[in-house]
Amino acid sequence: MSNLLHVCLYNAEPAASKELKEHIGGLNFVRFVAEVSTPGDLAKLLHDSPVNLIFFHLDPQPSAVIEVIEQVSARFHDLAMIAVSHQTAPDAILAPMRAGCDQFVCEPIVSDDLAGAVARAASRRLLSTTKSRCICVVGSSGGVGATSIACNLALEIGNISERDCGLVDLDLQFGSVATNFDAEPKYSIYDLAASGSPLDSAILTSTLATLPCRVSLLTRPETIEQCESVTPELVQHILELMCDGFENVIVDVPGHLEPLTLAALTRADLILIVCQMLVPSIRNAQRLFDALQQIGIPPDRIELVLNRSEGRAGRLSEADVEDTIKKPLFACIPNDFQFVARSIDVGRPIAALDQNNPVRGAIRRMAKQIISGTAAPAPAQAKESRRGLFGRLLSR
Repeated sequence: MSNLLHVCLYNAEPAASKELKEHIGGLNFVRFVAEVSTPGDLAKLLHDSPVNLIFFHLDPQPSAVIEVIEQVSARFHDLAMIAVSHQTAPDAILAPMRAGCDQFVCEPIVSDDLAGAVARAASRRLLSTTKSRCICVVGSSGGVGATSIACNLALEIGNISERDCGLVDLDLQFGSVATNFDAEPKYSIYDLAASGSPLDSAILTSTLATLPCRVSLLTRPETIEQCESVTPELVQHILELMCDGFENVIVDVPGHLEPLTLAALTRADLILIVCQMLVPSIRNAQRLFDALQQIGIPPDRIELVLNRSEGRAGRLSEADVEDTIKKPLFACIPNDFQFVARSIDVGRPIAALDQNNPVRGAIRRMAKQIISGTAAPAPAQAKESRRGLFGRLLSR
């Protein structure tokens, strides 16, 4: 990559043009190529000029600009994109991120925030030499074993890949990821929120607890009161840095949709919904699957994991689950509740107690499937079918 980022601005609000270009021009290692205001002009620019990064000014009509972002994202997979807007409601931030933007910058623009967003977007899209995976594990209801699966999956991925796997406990109030490893980390996600310093990879690394089983853990806050300091923006930034530093990142996500969990779920390359063979659990899995699609997550990124799959033999079958969700099961974890409960109680992963346990074998097979890419999502293909005006312009 050249030392300079070649940048263009997509802006349909003339009154904002001068200030936006001044901020962009003040960035280091940036060469401003052009400002465009229509899909046609942008398509011509991308065809004729080398561009690494696009700033999309969403105002005054965010929906129209987001449609353009979707089309650019579908065709230019290595192009970094940053959204800029006065609107700061959660939905206003999530919409361009779901469409394909790497970062969101609020107006009025703070120069340090803009520079940080550019650095993160460039690092993710342009400087990475390996493809990272962010895998969110979420239970369809409490008690289905999602946290245990997340922890053991991180361990198996780390050992198979022979590289540390990042693991984030996003159940800020009642998370138990550290307990599954009998670990007492010195720092938590709260320390990142309260540090007072701009978050970077060095600060994040110093906060992680490096476990001897090839897992690097970021745990939940120590107290419930501390949870209020953790924002969706911080979660998003943490996951960006984690994916820069680790080939694989597992996030244990609580089973409810709110700005904090959406920051992780919309960033995920793969979402594993964990359920068990009980009617309420399966119905909730269907409900969650539908909700994730409604907020713009492609179904290719969502998979279903059936835990304790032999626990209710004769009343429900795996085929019943697949018929309900209208999707093949990604993995089935056999039922050995007593053994897994003992593993959690003593704070030792399943592989440390019995490498031949069938539960361990099923999770290890799932880890291999993820690493091999056989379950890798294809969001670009999903978006390709939505050609729109921008797609037609580029096809000329």
